[in-house]
Amino acid sequence: MRLPLFAVLSVLLLFACSQPAETPVAVYTNAPVIIVSIDTLRADRLPMFGYGRVETPHLDRFRADGILFRNAYTHAPLTLPAHTSLLTGLLPHEHKVRNNIGYVLSEAIPTLPRILKARGYATGAAVSAYVLRGSSGLARDFDEYEDRIAGTGSSAVGQLQRPGAVTTAIAARWIETHSAQPFFYFLHLFEPHSPYEPPEPFRSKYRDRYDGEIAAVDAIVGEFFDGLRRSGVYDKAMIIVLSDHGEGLGDHGEPEHGIFVYRETIHVPLLVKLPGNERRGETLDGPVGLIDIAPTVATFSGVAAPTAMSGKPLLQPDPSGRRIYSESLYPRIHLGWSELRSLVDSRYHYIEAPRAELYDITTDAHEKANVISDQRRVASRMRDDLARYGTEIENPQNIDPEEAKKLAALGYLSSPAGAAAGPLPDPKDRIGEIAEMVRASDLLRKRRWDAAIEAFQKIVEKNPRLADAWNQLGDAFEGAGRYEEASNTYQRAIEMTPQLAGEFGLRRGSVFLKLEKYEEAVEHARLAEATNPGAMHVLLARVEMARKNFGAAEAQARAAANDPNYRIAGELLLAQILAQQEKAAEALPIVDRIGAEIEKDGLGPVEAYEFIRGDILARLERYDEAIAAFQREITHFPGNQQAYANLYLVYMVTDRPREAQRTIEAMVRANPGKRTMMFAARTVEALGDTRGAEQWRRRAGQTK
Repeated sequence: MRLPLFAVLSVLLLFACSQPAETPVAVYTNAPVIIVSIDTLRADRLPMFGYGRVETPHLDRFRADGILFRNAYTHAPLTLPAHTSLLTGLLPHEHKVRNNIGYVLSEAIPTLPRILKARGYATGAAVSAYVLRGSSGLARDFDEYEDRIAGTGSSAVGQLQRPGAVTTAIAARWIETHSAQPFFYFLHLFEPHSPYEPPEPFRSKYRDRYDGEIAAVDAIVGEFFDGLRRSGVYDKAMIIVLSDHGEGLGDHGEPEHGIFVYRETIHVPLLVKLPGNERRGETLDGPVGLIDIAPTVATFSGVAAPTAMSGKPLLQPDPSGRRIYSESLYPRIHLGWSELRSLVDSRYHYIEAPRAELYDITTDAHEKANVISDQRRVASRMRDDLARYGTEIENPQNIDPEEAKKLAALGYLSSPAGAAAGPLPDPKDRIGEIAEMVRASDLLRKRRWDAAIEAFQKIVEKNPRLADAWNQLGDAFEGAGRYEEASNTYQRAIEMTPQLAGEFGLRRGSVFLKLEKYEEAVEHARLAEATNPGAMHVLLARVEMARKNFGAAEAQARAAANDPNYRIAGELLLAQILAQQEKAAEALPIVDRIGAEIEKDGLGPVEAYEFIRGDILARLERYDEAIAAFQREITHFPGNQQAYANLYLVYMVTDRPREAQRTIEAMVRANPGKRTMMFAARTVEALGDTRGAEQWRRRAGQTK
């Protein structure tokens, strides 16, 4: 019997109304969750995206077990803002962490580990770069956040890292301990971030060192996954592999990342493996963002994600024609150029800049042809859409009130240099200056101080708002022993970018310590109280030690040791303080324990460790061991003039004047300049060599 048409329509309507609005999402109650973030891994340099010049067998095997999202994007081409979005489900202007330094995540903002802990999950993390230090606010919701990348208070934060194999070993031990209960683990690997230094056999196998680093991190991930397979965790876990951002590699003139928001730096790999490898081998093409990870994990774990999250659970249909937001404030904060913002959908990528750009990424994946003049309506709609995200930037006058007071007391916020006059330059018009910065930085790494000073002076003359160049110019002056000029240069860097006064203040404070201007050193150290307290305490301990206030120095060293990133530096200072109070026998077990830890954790050479150990050994009259320790310090850190001086003294005490003289000469060769020669004069004069001291003073007087 045929049903009347209206009856058929009624049945169909009833059926349609009974279906869920979205495809039901599977819930994996108590399943382990592991996120592996591979820093600076550019999507289109992987075989799974069609690249044929590198082999990644372990990532390819993982891809076969999971779901590949071909069009995933980061929201900032910078490590800290990108990972903050990953763990909060919020865009940078919502969580307000807009740069790698100078910002701290508010405790009021819930993170993924906090959400899962409320569900009974154990939560752990291990990171490979100091830029993800726990004091940025990321650690507070984890049960354990392993970020022991040894800091000294003098190293640039972007250069502090540890090998991925060390970090994965830490992760494997934690997972093994917690595998019998529900757990969430976040693992961060810094390869293939610059400098590109792949180990063998990858260094020899790949001419392109970035490719070599990708192959190296593939091997690290493969070993980690093999361990998970052997333990049975791999099969039952949700595992997500992604990158926080890509790498420029010169495609639009940017060698690395952080400035532009072209696809080479915002398009990232994203793979999701479900428990039991469900939906294995699938590929999804819709645009998604890193903000989608937190709500995805929460939903799949059966936890309600906060409604404030901007992200959407992956694997749910999204018929809205979604656009993904990205930004970079780095050009404005560090370079004095305009910030950049962008929106990308399944076809177009719109970049808001002083001269806006639009690319059809379906036909022009590498974004070589700006089609904005041909697609004005598309550009207009995307421009209007982008305007909904706001343009607010935390300006210097809006920084933390307590920090503002400190800056104002030192005269920084009153400086006219802190405010930009007129429209800011378009980064694409000034990107050539970055190549000049790279060349100047290379001179700095090679310790060619005079050449580096000249190069950076030319750069800041051309662009006086380039705070990073002022900072590195200060580095060069400091390396050359021209401390007054270094101090003035760091002052200019603070004036350029008061938001970064914490880091630049540490630099200037360290110079004031060398100039024996202790009060100024203390004032500038305290500029880092909110953003880098561990480094602040290290510097304050060094100041009090120089003043012979050993009680105060010990208190500051202990405070530094409470910061995981500066625990080693703090404990080394404690040992040094004991030694200076004639308690070398008590100090030696401390440094020996630290040495064993450095070796066990693969931390590599740690600045001042061998120097302090050598000083303690010398005080115990174990001279041959002291000599070996000082020599190791000098090999790894040739700028440590005190290590040369102490080695000279030990050689003289042990009646080896020739070796002593060669040591002083080596110090001056490694640290050329008038100030080093005057230090050499004081060193030899301390042992009664007035003739040698006069010769060094004469040479200093002849030096420009």
